[in-house]
Amino acid sequence: PSLGTAAQGYQVNALSPAGAMSNIYGSTRVGGVVFYQETTSDNKYLHRCIALAGHEVNAISTIYLNDTAVTLDGSGFVLSPYEYCNDGTQSTSKVRILTHLGASNQAADATLVSESDGLWTSNHRARGVAYIYARFEYEADAFPNGVPTVTAIVQGKKVYDPRTATTAYSANSALCLRDYLITAGIAETNEIDDTLFSTAANICDESVSLNTVGTQSRYTTNGTFISDTAPQEAIDNLLRSMGGMIWYSQGKWGCKAAAYTTPII
Repeated sequence: PSLGTAAQGYQVNALSPAGAMSNIYGSTRVGGVVFYQETTSDNKYLHRCIALAGHEVNAISTIYLNDTAVTLDGSGFVLSPYEYCNDGTQSTSKVRILTHLGASNQAADATLVSESDGLWTSNHRARGVAYIYARFEYEADAFPNGVPTVTAIVQGKKVYDPRTATTAYSANSALCLRDYLITAGIAETNEIDDTLFSTAANICDESVSLNTVGTQSRYTTNGTFISDTAPQEAIDNLLRSMGGMIWYSQGKWGCKAAAYTTPII
């Protein structure tokens, strides 16, 4: 199961200067908070920065305008569908989309810096924020219902794996839970029982045969929740994706993923 929140208000573009940020684990489609917008060239262009997550993400792939997936060229111009680009060339495109993954050393979007009327500068780096910069060119036929909602399929957080001592993108439910406990300030690294979490991660990674053809991992977490979600609610959602349980004992957090255990008595 996913976190189950993607369809509950997370595929919109809310305008807010101080909105709660999203946490994304696994891969899911999300919208985000419009944290900056500006018009230039006598209102010909609308520039929008849309925060997808309050942390670095692994990848931002398919982009949607409203509910339609769009095709981008190497410069970020939308080449299809027809309503946003009449002939499939950059010269007629009415939308340009650039993405930023939210690295800790992220630089300001150079294109927006050059086109802004001095409001967005090289100091506006949005470090630690994964976001989309979209520019819309005014065209009544292209946007009959106003500015389209921008969403994207995002591969979320990179998480630490105690089994390999590496940090990389993973939808493993146990590793996502471990990451949340630490990054939310609930646990210190030395308060995690990595033996138990490694066992749970191995269960999540077990290969399960599908009814038709192929296999998949037993448990994965794919979803999002905002940063002001109550920790108990976030933990419950993360546990649900692996049918698991969590406890605190003798100064350590432990967890278990749902799996058959051979009885010893």
